[in-house]
Amino acid sequence: MFRSALVVALLGSLSAVAEAPKFQNGGFTFQLQYGPGFWALDQAKLAGQVDAKDPGGAETFIAQAQNSHTVSVKLEYTILGHASIGAELTATGWNLFDPSRGGAGFAIGEVAWHPLQLIFLNKEVRPIPLDVSTFFGVGYGIAGQARGMDGLLLEWGLNADWYFARYFAVGVFVRGVFFDWSSYYIDFNNRSTPGATINLPQTSGGAFWTFGLALTLRAGD
Repeated sequence: MFRSALVVALLGSLSAVAEAPKFQNGGFTFQLQYGPGFWALDQAKLAGQVDAKDPGGAETFIAQAQNSHTVSVKLEYTILGHASIGAELTATGWNLFDPSRGGAGFAIGEVAWHPLQLIFLNKEVRPIPLDVSTFFGVGYGIAGQARGMDGLLLEWGLNADWYFARYFAVGVFVRGVFFDWSSYYIDFNNRSTPGATINLPQTSGGAFWTFGLALTLRAGD
C-alpha cells in the first residue's frame, strides 16, 4: 500500500514538473534510439534455396550475423495528435574495425497511431506528459559479411515518450523488422559480379528485434 502511494505521488510530482506539448496541434519530431539488436533467422528456409549453389552458405550467413549495438534515427510529422507519418534509418554492425566487419541497414517509411489522444481528446493539455504509439512500416534492408542478402522488409513496434520539457522527451521502444528478402549474395563484397546472386523465390524469412532507450526533440506547439 505504501509503495503504491509512493509511486502515485512520484508520478504526480514528475507530471507537475514536466510540461506536456499540445499534441493535438501536431508537429515534427526527431528521435534517436539506441539498444541491442537480435537476429532471428530461418536457416532451414534459407538453406533449402541456396545450398545447391552455395553449400553451407546459409549456415555461414547466420553464424556471422552477430547480435550487436543498434541505432535508429526517426523523423515524423504528427497529425492532430492521432497519427504520424515518417521515415527512419536503422543500422547495426559488428567487427567494425576489422577487415571482416559486417552489418545491416534498414530504410523504412512508416505510419504510427497514438491511442492516448482518444483518451484526452477534450483536453487542451494532457494531465500527464506521456505519448504512446504503435508503428508500422515497409522499406528496404541489406545485411552481410562474407555472404549477404537484401530486399523488402516490414516493420512493427511500440514507442513511449515522457516529455520532461515541452520540446524534449525520453522514452523506451521495441521494434521488429521482418525480412522478405529476395536476393542472396555468395560474395557480399562483390555482389555485382555475374553469378554472385541467388534469387530466393520463397524469400528469406527471419526477423531482427531491437529495444532500448530513445531521446526525442519536438518542433511544434
